[in-house]
Amino acid sequence: MQKILAVDDEVENLAMVEYTLQDEFEVIAVKSVPMAFRYLERNTPDLILMDIRMPEIDGFEAYQRMKQDERLAKIPVIFLTSANDVDTEDSCFEMGAVDFISKPFEPKIMLRRIKRTLELTGRAAEYSHNVTKLEQEHTSIQAVDMITLQVDGISIDIPMNDIYYVEVFGNTSIVRTSKKEYSVRETLEHMQDKLGEGFVRAGRSFLLQAKYVSEIVDDIVTMQSGKKVKLPRRNKKEIIQQIMNLRS
Repeated sequence: MQKILAVDDEVENLAMVEYTLQDEFEVIAVKSVPMAFRYLERNTPDLILMDIRMPEIDGFEAYQRMKQDERLAKIPVIFLTSANDVDTEDSCFEMGAVDFISKPFEPKIMLRRIKRTLELTGRAAEYSHNVTKLEQEHTSIQAVDMITLQVDGISIDIPMNDIYYVEVFGNTSIVRTSKKEYSVRETLEHMQDKLGEGFVRAGRSFLLQAKYVSEIVDDIVTMQSGKKVKLPRRNKKEIIQQIMNLRS
Protein backbone atom coordinates (compact mmCIF):
# COMPACT_ATOMS: atom_id res chain seq x y z
CA MET A 1 0.00 0.00 0.00
CA GLN A 2 1.38 3.42 -0.94
CA LYS A 3 2.23 5.80 1.90
CA ILE A 4 1.10 9.41 2.14
CA LEU A 5 2.51 11.81 4.72
CA ALA A 6 -0.02 14.51 5.71
CA VAL A 7 1.35 17.60 7.47
CA ASP A 8 -1.18 20.05 8.94
CA ASP A 9 -1.40 21.82 12.31
CA GLU A 10 -5.20 21.49 12.38
CA VAL A 11 -6.36 18.15 13.77
CA GLU A 12 -9.70 18.40 11.95
CA ASN A 13 -7.94 18.61 8.59
CA LEU A 14 -5.75 15.62 9.36
CA ALA A 15 -8.83 13.64 10.39
CA MET A 16 -10.51 14.51 7.08
CA VAL A 17 -7.44 13.46 5.09
CA GLU A 18 -7.23 10.13 6.94
CA TYR A 19 -10.95 9.49 6.48
CA THR A 20 -10.74 10.27 2.75
CA LEU A 21 -7.65 8.21 1.98
CA GLN A 22 -7.58 5.38 4.53
CA ASP A 23 -9.24 2.80 2.27
CA GLU A 24 -6.62 3.13 -0.47
CA PHE A 25 -3.48 4.50 1.17
CA GLU A 26 -1.48 4.25 4.38
CA VAL A 27 -1.75 7.75 5.87
CA ILE A 28 0.85 9.10 8.29
CA ALA A 29 -0.59 12.24 9.90
CA VAL A 30 1.61 14.72 11.75
CA LYS A 31 0.85 18.16 13.21
CA SER A 32 4.08 20.03 12.44
CA VAL A 33 7.04 20.23 10.09
CA PRO A 34 9.55 19.10 12.77
CA MET A 35 7.45 15.97 13.31
CA ALA A 36 7.39 15.43 9.55
CA PHE A 37 11.17 15.63 9.28
CA ARG A 38 11.59 13.19 12.15
CA TYR A 39 9.45 10.73 10.20
CA LEU A 40 11.35 11.45 6.97
CA GLU A 41 14.68 10.65 8.60
CA ARG A 42 13.92 6.94 8.28
CA ASN A 43 11.01 6.81 5.85
CA THR A 44 10.28 7.81 2.26
CA PRO A 45 6.55 8.22 1.56
CA ASP A 46 5.16 8.10 -1.97
CA LEU A 47 3.60 11.56 -1.64
CA ILE A 48 3.37 14.43 0.86
CA LEU A 49 0.32 16.60 1.54
CA MET A 50 1.74 19.80 3.02
CA ASP A 51 -0.21 22.61 4.64
CA ILE A 52 1.28 26.04 3.86
CA ARG A 53 0.41 28.11 6.91
CA MET A 54 1.79 26.44 10.04
CA PRO A 55 3.53 27.74 13.18
CA GLU A 56 7.30 27.35 13.64
CA ILE A 57 8.03 26.30 10.07
CA ASP A 58 5.58 26.82 7.20
CA GLY A 59 5.04 24.55 4.22
CA PHE A 60 7.12 26.62 1.80
CA GLU A 61 10.19 26.58 4.05
CA ALA A 62 9.75 22.86 4.65
CA TYR A 63 9.63 22.25 0.91
CA GLN A 64 12.81 24.29 0.36
CA ARG A 65 14.60 22.17 2.96
CA MET A 66 13.41 19.00 1.26
CA LYS A 67 14.81 20.17 -2.07
CA GLN A 68 18.26 20.30 -0.51
CA ASP A 69 18.13 16.59 0.27
CA GLU A 70 18.56 14.35 -2.79
CA ARG A 71 16.30 11.62 -1.39
CA LEU A 72 13.50 13.92 -0.20
CA ALA A 73 13.64 16.13 -3.31
CA LYS A 74 12.18 13.29 -5.38
CA ILE A 75 9.00 12.98 -3.28
CA PRO A 76 6.01 14.70 -4.98
CA VAL A 77 4.38 17.40 -2.82
CA ILE A 78 0.80 18.69 -2.97
CA PHE A 79 0.26 21.89 -1.01
CA LEU A 80 -2.86 22.37 1.12
CA THR A 81 -4.14 25.83 1.99
CA SER A 82 -7.24 27.86 2.73
CA ALA A 83 -5.83 30.69 0.58
CA ASN A 84 -7.63 30.40 -2.73
CA ASP A 85 -5.94 33.16 -4.71
CA VAL A 86 -3.89 33.16 -7.89
CA ASP A 87 -0.70 34.42 -6.21
CA THR A 88 -0.65 31.58 -3.69
CA GLU A 89 -1.35 28.99 -6.36
CA ASP A 90 1.35 30.48 -8.57
CA SER A 91 3.83 30.38 -5.66
CA CYS A 92 3.08 26.68 -5.12
CA PHE A 93 3.87 25.76 -8.71
CA GLU A 94 6.85 28.15 -8.86
CA MET A 95 8.45 26.18 -6.04
CA GLY A 96 7.91 22.92 -7.90
CA ALA A 97 4.85 21.43 -6.19
CA VAL A 98 2.93 19.02 -8.40
CA ASP A 99 -0.51 20.27 -7.33
CA PHE A 100 -2.50 22.59 -5.08
CA ILE A 101 -5.64 21.67 -3.10
CA SER A 102 -7.79 24.33 -1.45
CA LYS A 103 -9.49 23.98 1.92
CA PRO A 104 -12.11 22.94 2.81
CA PHE A 105 -11.32 19.68 1.05
CA GLU A 106 -13.72 17.99 -1.32
CA PRO A 107 -12.94 14.30 -0.61
CA LYS A 108 -13.60 13.01 -4.13
CA ILE A 109 -11.51 15.76 -5.73
CA MET A 110 -8.65 15.21 -3.28
CA LEU A 111 -8.63 11.47 -3.90
CA ARG A 112 -8.73 11.95 -7.68
CA ARG A 113 -5.85 14.46 -7.65
CA ILE A 114 -3.68 12.27 -5.45
CA LYS A 115 -4.26 9.23 -7.66
CA ARG A 116 -3.48 11.27 -10.76
CA THR A 117 -0.28 12.66 -9.23
CA LEU A 118 0.94 9.20 -8.19
CA GLU A 119 0.09 7.84 -11.63
CA LEU A 120 2.06 10.63 -13.36
CA THR A 121 4.96 10.20 -10.94
CA GLY A 122 4.98 6.48 -11.61
CA ARG A 123 4.99 7.06 -15.37
CA ALA A 124 7.82 9.57 -15.09
CA ALA A 125 9.86 7.14 -12.99
CA GLU A 126 9.16 4.31 -15.42
CA TYR A 127 10.07 6.48 -18.39
CA SER A 128 13.32 7.58 -16.72
CA HIS A 129 14.08 3.96 -15.87
CA ASN A 130 13.53 2.88 -19.46
CA VAL A 131 15.67 5.72 -20.77
CA THR A 132 18.44 4.79 -18.35
CA LYS A 133 18.22 1.18 -19.44
CA LEU A 134 18.44 2.17 -23.10
CA GLU A 135 21.44 4.37 -22.39
CA GLN A 136 23.21 1.54 -20.59
CA GLU A 137 22.55 -0.84 -23.47
CA HIS A 138 23.56 1.68 -26.09
CA THR A 139 26.95 0.79 -27.56
CA SER A 140 27.59 4.11 -29.24
CA ILE A 141 30.26 6.32 -27.69
CA GLN A 142 28.05 9.34 -28.25
CA ALA A 143 25.88 10.46 -25.32
CA VAL A 144 22.11 10.64 -25.75
CA ASP A 145 20.98 14.26 -26.00
CA MET A 146 18.11 14.86 -23.60
CA ILE A 147 15.56 17.61 -23.07
CA THR A 148 13.95 18.14 -19.67
CA LEU A 149 10.25 19.05 -19.72
CA GLN A 150 8.00 20.13 -16.87
CA VAL A 151 4.78 18.11 -17.25
CA ASP A 152 2.19 18.81 -14.55
CA GLY A 153 4.97 19.94 -12.23
CA ILE A 154 7.05 16.82 -12.79
CA SER A 155 10.42 16.90 -14.55
CA ILE A 156 10.61 14.37 -17.36
CA ASP A 157 13.76 13.70 -19.40
CA ILE A 158 13.08 12.84 -23.04
CA PRO A 159 15.66 11.90 -25.71
CA MET A 160 15.64 14.54 -28.45
CA ASN A 161 15.98 11.76 -31.02
CA ASP A 162 12.56 10.51 -29.92
CA ILE A 163 10.75 13.78 -30.75
CA TYR A 164 8.93 13.93 -34.09
CA TYR A 165 7.80 17.53 -33.89
CA VAL A 166 6.67 20.34 -31.59
CA GLU A 167 3.42 22.20 -32.23
CA VAL A 168 2.90 25.45 -30.35
CA PHE A 169 -0.31 27.23 -29.33
CA GLY A 170 0.63 30.54 -27.69
CA ASN A 171 2.62 29.65 -24.57
CA THR A 172 1.77 25.95 -24.72
CA SER A 173 3.86 23.42 -26.66
CA ILE A 174 2.69 19.94 -27.67
CA VAL A 175 5.75 17.69 -27.89
CA ARG A 176 5.04 14.60 -30.03
CA THR A 177 7.28 11.61 -29.46
CA SER A 178 7.19 8.13 -30.95
CA LYS A 179 4.94 6.94 -28.10
CA LYS A 180 2.87 9.85 -26.77
CA GLU A 181 2.32 13.58 -26.54
CA TYR A 182 3.38 15.94 -23.73
CA SER A 183 1.84 19.36 -23.06
CA VAL A 184 4.26 21.89 -21.58
CA ARG A 185 4.14 25.62 -20.89
CA GLU A 186 6.84 26.73 -23.31
CA THR A 187 6.91 29.19 -26.21
CA LEU A 188 8.16 28.25 -29.66
CA GLU A 189 11.29 30.34 -29.14
CA HIS A 190 12.14 28.61 -25.86
CA MET A 191 11.63 25.16 -27.37
CA GLN A 192 13.78 26.09 -30.36
CA ASP A 193 16.59 27.14 -28.02
CA LYS A 194 16.38 23.84 -26.12
CA LEU A 195 16.25 21.48 -29.09
CA GLY A 196 19.19 20.34 -31.16
CA GLU A 197 20.29 21.24 -34.66
CA GLY A 198 18.21 18.49 -36.23
CA PHE A 199 15.04 20.56 -35.90
CA VAL A 200 13.69 23.00 -38.48
CA ARG A 201 11.28 25.83 -37.75
CA ALA A 202 8.28 25.59 -40.07
CA GLY A 203 6.32 28.83 -39.77
CA ARG A 204 4.95 30.22 -36.51
CA SER A 205 3.73 26.99 -34.93
CA PHE A 206 6.01 24.05 -35.73
CA LEU A 207 9.47 22.67 -35.07
CA LEU A 208 10.07 19.56 -37.18
CA GLN A 209 12.81 16.97 -36.70
CA ALA A 210 14.14 16.58 -40.23
CA LYS A 211 14.94 12.87 -40.02
CA TYR A 212 11.27 12.08 -39.31
CA VAL A 213 9.99 13.82 -42.46
CA SER A 214 8.60 11.12 -44.74
CA GLU A 215 7.35 13.23 -47.67
CA ILE A 216 7.25 16.77 -49.03
CA VAL A 217 4.69 17.60 -51.70
CA ASP A 218 4.48 21.24 -52.78
CA ASP A 219 3.95 23.08 -49.47
CA ILE A 220 2.84 20.07 -47.36
CA VAL A 221 5.31 18.19 -45.16
CA THR A 222 4.20 14.77 -43.93
CA MET A 223 5.88 13.38 -40.81
CA GLN A 224 6.38 9.67 -40.11
CA SER A 225 3.76 9.98 -37.39
CA GLY A 226 1.21 10.94 -40.08
CA LYS A 227 1.09 14.63 -39.11
CA LYS A 228 0.78 16.99 -42.09
CA VAL A 229 2.26 20.48 -41.79
CA LYS A 230 1.56 23.27 -44.26
CA LEU A 231 4.62 25.41 -44.92
CA PRO A 232 4.41 29.20 -45.23
CA ARG A 233 4.72 30.16 -48.90
CA ARG A 234 7.06 33.09 -48.35
CA ASN A 235 9.98 30.92 -47.19
CA LYS A 236 8.83 27.45 -48.24
CA LYS A 237 11.92 26.82 -50.36
CA GLU A 238 14.33 27.75 -47.55
CA ILE A 239 12.55 25.42 -45.10
CA ILE A 240 12.57 22.52 -47.57
CA GLN A 241 16.26 23.11 -48.26
CA GLN A 242 17.04 23.05 -44.52
CA ILE A 243 15.18 19.75 -44.18
CA MET A 244 17.01 18.23 -47.15
CA ASN A 245 20.39 19.40 -45.86
CA LEU A 246 19.79 17.81 -42.46
CA ARG A 247 18.63 14.56 -44.03
CA SER A 248 21.61 14.26 -46.33
